Amino acid sequence: MRRRWTALLLAALVLLSLAGCGDSTAVYVQSVEALSDLGGIAPGDRFAGVVVSEHVAEVKKDGDKTIAELYVREGDDVTEGQLLFSYDTAELQLSLDRLILEQSQLEAAIANYTEQIADLEEDLLYAYAGDELEYTVQIQTLQVDLQEAELNLAAKKTEVEQAQALLANADVVSPVTGRVQAIDDDGMDAYGNPAAYITIQKSGAYRVKGTIGELQRGGIIEGTRIRVISRTDEALCWYGTVTLVDYENPSQGNEYAMYYGMEADEMTSSSKYPFYVELEDTEGLILGQHVYLEVDTGEEAAGLKLNAAFVCFDEDGSAYVWAEKRAKLEKRGVTVGEYDFMNDTYPILEGLTEEDFIAFPDEELCHEGAPTTHTEAAESETVFAEEEVG
Repeated sequence: MRRRWTALLLAALVLLSLAGCGDSTAVYVQSVEALSDLGGIAPGDRFAGVVVSEHVAEVKKDGDKTIAELYVREGDDVTEGQLLFSYDTAELQLSLDRLILEQSQLEAAIANYTEQIADLEEDLLYAYAGDELEYTVQIQTLQVDLQEAELNLAAKKTEVEQAQALLANADVVSPVTGRVQAIDDDGMDAYGNPAAYITIQKSGAYRVKGTIGELQRGGIIEGTRIRVISRTDEALCWYGTVTLVDYENPSQGNEYAMYYGMEADEMTSSSKYPFYVELEDTEGLILGQHVYLEVDTGEEAAGLKLNAAFVCFDEDGSAYVWAEKRAKLEKRGVTVGEYDFMNDTYPILEGLTEEDFIAFPDEELCHEGAPTTHTEAAESETVFAEEEVG
C-alpha cells in the first residue's frame, strides 16, 4: 500500500512540475475532424451510400452436376433469358443412360415376377393337397417382390424424367434483367449451407444502402427520413425513408483507430450495420452509383459539431478555442451557432476547419505561444512513474 501511495505522489509531482514549466510544457492537441465525429448523429453528418436493387434474384446450381462454362462475370449487365452458364452435357447424358438402364432392368424383373406368379397359380390348380401350402408361400413371396419392384420402377421413372429435364435445360438463363452482383464458385455460405451461385440485382426498382457504426447505433431507425446527394453534383438530391436497419448482419471495421495511431484488431474494431433507404423517386440514379446520405431534418445544417467542453467564452460572450498554429497554441475566436442540448455540442460556423487541431481548455497549461504535441505525454509520464516505483 505504501508503495502505491508513493507512486501516486510521484505521479502528482510529475504533473505539477509539467504545469509549472510555462512555455516548456507541450499541450496535447486533437484533430477537429476526429472530435466532431465521435459518436451520435447530428444534422449534416454524412454517410457513404450505394444504389442497389430493391429485388435480388438468386440462381443456384446443382451440386451434383459439373459446370461446363460460365458466360458472365461480376458487374456484367444481363437481360432476362440471357445465358448465364451451362452444365456438362456429357456427364448428364451418361447419368441419363444409366437411369434408363436401371429402369429397363426393373421392367424386366417385373415381367419375370408376373410370369412366375402366373405359372405357380396354374400349378396350384393341379397340385396335391400336401403341396398347396408350398405353392401358396412361393406365390406370396413373388407378389411381395413384384410390389417392391413396381415401387422402385415408379421412383426410377421420376429420376429419368428429371435427368431428361436437366439435359434438355443444360443451359441456365437469367430470370431477371439486372446486374451480376456476385458469383460464388463454392456455392456455400459461411455456415456451410447451400448458397446462390449467381446473385443478380434486378434493374428498375432501386434503393440505397448505407452503413452506420457502433457509436451511431440507434441514431438511424426505420422511418428516418434521408436525403440522398450525388457525389458529383450536390445540387442533385433524392429523398426517401429508412425501411430496414440490419443489425443481424454486421460487418467489422475500425472507425477511429487511425486517429489514435492504433492498429485495427479485435480490440479496436467496431461493427458496422447496413441500412436501406426506399426512395420516393429514382429518376437519374443508376445501379451501383455511389452517393452521400444525410438525415433530412427539413433544414440545412451548418458548421462543424464540436463538443461544448472545447468551447470557451470571454466575459463579453465571444467564443474561442485553443487551436494549434505552427506547433504553437493560440487563442482563436470562433463563431458558434445555437447550443445543442441533446448532443452537448456547438456548431462552429466560422474560425475552425476539420483540418485544425485544438486543445482541451486548461487554465494552467493553455496560453498564447505554448508548444503543442499530438502525443499524450502527461499520461505516459504518470504510467512511467508508477512502473518505476513498483
